[in-house]
Amino acid sequence: MATQFSSNTDFELVSVIISPADGSKGYQIKPLVQIFTYVESVESPCVAASLVIVDSAGFYNSLPIQGGEIVKIKVKTSIEENGVEYNFRVWKVANRYVQNRDQAYTLGLISEEALNDEFARIEKPLSGKPNSIISQMLSEGLGTSKPYYSEDCLFEVKLIAARRRVFDIATMLAKKSVPDTNPKTTTSSPTPQIPTKDQEQKKSGSAGYLFWENRRGFNFFSVDTLCSDKSTKAYDGKPWGPYVEKVVNQSDGADNRFTISQITYASEIDVLGAMRMGKYSTKMCFFNHSTGQYDEFIYNMSDAFEDMQHLGSQEKPTLIKLGKNKTISDYPTGLMSILLDHETWYNKTGPASHEPRDGASSPSPYTDRHMEYAAQSVVRYETLQNQLATIVIPGNSKICAGDKIDIRITNKVPGETGTKDPYDPENSGVYLILEVTHEYNTLESTNGMFVTTLRVGRDTRGIKGRVSKHGTK
Repeated sequence: MATQFSSNTDFELVSVIISPADGSKGYQIKPLVQIFTYVESVESPCVAASLVIVDSAGFYNSLPIQGGEIVKIKVKTSIEENGVEYNFRVWKVANRYVQNRDQAYTLGLISEEALNDEFARIEKPLSGKPNSIISQMLSEGLGTSKPYYSEDCLFEVKLIAARRRVFDIATMLAKKSVPDTNPKTTTSSPTPQIPTKDQEQKKSGSAGYLFWENRRGFNFFSVDTLCSDKSTKAYDGKPWGPYVEKVVNQSDGADNRFTISQITYASEIDVLGAMRMGKYSTKMCFFNHSTGQYDEFIYNMSDAFEDMQHLGSQEKPTLIKLGKNKTISDYPTGLMSILLDHETWYNKTGPASHEPRDGASSPSPYTDRHMEYAAQSVVRYETLQNQLATIVIPGNSKICAGDKIDIRITNKVPGETGTKDPYDPENSGVYLILEVTHEYNTLESTNGMFVTTLRVGRDTRGIKGRVSKHGTK
């Protein structure tokens, strides 16, 4: 811990240098900065930030600020005494207020790749596994030198980029990607043209990736990997913490850097919304216009639950029971109608389909895989909304979006039960960090105040190693 800081929320704003877009002479504007806010999200392909400036020197017009300026910020904290450096480009000036000779405004900052993405349109056809395609686009399309961490995908794809942006293509590929660890990705035996209720086939498996940028670089991982407690060479699955919610005025000698000052649960139960998304059960209708083959499959949470990795300890999904032997997942509330096209990238004779029933001796490597990801990815993304919370902790500049955090919530049960089990066994546990906001406020306290706000979510409740009551009743 850095010795110059007396509090775990102290920080030092070492420098804030802004340079013209051409990279010429920079200007130190540290005395003008009041608040620096830095944001990462697994739903965003780029990092962003903002600077609240109080300008009494006329800097706004003397530079002048026109957009595209290079901003380099260095901060020291109690977590990182050697400091952390952030690099951005100015993309926006907002909230400008002028009175007498003083003016205040907010500089909107964004990563350089976000600006480059607007004009670096991809024209040539792309082929290969999605993780490789994204790597190629980042290096050749955006020309970035930032690290790229990814997980291998199961299927190859081919597409015409049609001058789309790199980030748009990456986001589209994320929804269509299936992890190569997926145990169930093939269809079953042939079915009648229009199956009856008793002949309905079922699909299982998991799909869906996330593409985002954080302090470490660009990332492309499946939701399953992010929910797994295993680590790989590219992704560290070890959670931060535990971060503990403390009772006011309680002192137990614990490290105050790992405490929760505030927690708010945004969403925990939304049955109607989940039903309309087809989260519990979806019927997928496929028609291959080249062969005339029609199929219907049911994808439901009960069958797919075991194919997914989970953050909590639930052994079964939480489902509303309808009758003695029926649950909400037995009745499809979502409907998908999809045209299959295996032939676009196939020039040989015979069917291009990879399905054994179609009799292809050498199917196309770029067949249409909607059956393996259409409903699977939608449901997998939706499961991360099962329990959403926002927590505020002492500033930790090392925490990034896509990491996991172990939080311990004080047990609210009174009496002996609460004493024996100090932490809430259902709401405590490991969460995925969906969004990180680091706020460096120079106006608070002597050495400023640095706090980190995390938006977290998870698919199941409970603490690993302990049986959860959810999903059992």
